[in-house]
Amino acid sequence: MLDMLETLGGDCSISAISAQLGVSTRTVYRYASQLQMVGYDIRIEGGDVRSGSELPPVSGAESRGGPAYHIESSEPAMRRLAILSLLTGGPATLGRIVSYLADPVRALAADERTIRRDLEHLESAGYVEAPGERNTGYCLSGAFMPRFSLTFSELISVVRALESAPEAVADPRTIASIRSKLFAAMAPCVDQAHAMRRRRYTKGRARRSDPAMLARVEALEVASLESRVVQLKYTEKRKGRWSAREVEPLGLVYYWFHDMWYLVATCCTAHEIRHFRVDRIAGIAVTNKRFQYPSEFDLSDYVSGMWGVYAGEPTRVRVRFFDEMNVLARLRAEIADRPSACLTQVDTGVWELVDTVAGLSEFRVWLRSFGSSALVIEPESLRMQLIESAMRMRDMYNTGDHDKGDHDKSDCNMDDVEHSNGGDINADGR
Repeated sequence: MLDMLETLGGDCSISAISAQLGVSTRTVYRYASQLQMVGYDIRIEGGDVRSGSELPPVSGAESRGGPAYHIESSEPAMRRLAILSLLTGGPATLGRIVSYLADPVRALAADERTIRRDLEHLESAGYVEAPGERNTGYCLSGAFMPRFSLTFSELISVVRALESAPEAVADPRTIASIRSKLFAAMAPCVDQAHAMRRRRYTKGRARRSDPAMLARVEALEVASLESRVVQLKYTEKRKGRWSAREVEPLGLVYYWFHDMWYLVATCCTAHEIRHFRVDRIAGIAVTNKRFQYPSEFDLSDYVSGMWGVYAGEPTRVRVRFFDEMNVLARLRAEIADRPSACLTQVDTGVWELVDTVAGLSEFRVWLRSFGSSALVIEPESLRMQLIESAMRMRDMYNTGDHDKGDHDKSDCNMDDVEHSNGGDINADGR
């Protein structure tokens, strides 16, 4: 990196250094930080690495058309940098450090007394801790612990494991905190971390998912991150056969109430956003065709207004819940991810939920799961639908015909919801 800066006059883009050295941009940031620690005037401005160490031009450089710029490479500084690099892999004894520096590849050999002075310098600066009761060798101090190194695909795998095994962490807020810290550890690669936040969204409580399902989710998520068009072999529920779809993947949504993953994508044929159940995707082919990810699209904003995974007309709802059989605890857990939800106590053991829901069909199914513990105040249309449903259920029990009862399929079986039910739109394959 120092050679590149010298050649280019002390100013080079991070991406160019990354490409030339074959390392990640995060590694370039780490190199710059380590050079600063051993005395180089290296700084990062925007997307560039700059050096302020201007020295007289190298003899003959101008006459050869080379840059009139030079970066001093003091041998002690290079040795100390190499020592820090070695210690990032764990503690090392003095003998190990001496042999590491003496390697012909580095050409930084020095006598043991000189290397001791280097270590004392790093120790006085607070970068290194000497051997003691806890350490059998020299090690990096707590003030200079490097960020743990994860590739981007490894980060995806860690987050995937975290979300698919919630029983390992009881508190959902703890899961969210760990996830945020994983992304923070990717800094300064904030663009990738931000991109991944936008490509996956969990509605409600995550449950353990099948490994094969998660493999499909990860493949689709990576395709979205790389802005690649995907060809799907998709099984249609009603027709019982599969069809070929070409889509531009925008992100994936897990909905706890269905215990399902959904792909949110722009259909290349219909030119509109559709939802595809991941368990019905029989085949995935990631093409080399690229698409422009819409800059105005944000997955969390898109999904947060829906009660589940179906879009529809935004409707204000007001429902009273009676705290029977731990209803309140369940209610709080299941609306925790809804920023528009407002839950207030209106009487002893009575709570009122006010929210704006984009599409009522899934909200209606959810309400019915509370039985008589939920009472709709508004809208009147939803109130009447639930009254009619309750009357049909009463009639079904009164007739005693347990085999041919008039089931309320629109509420009980979400697999049979049409795109037009309840005004819901843009749902494909439910």
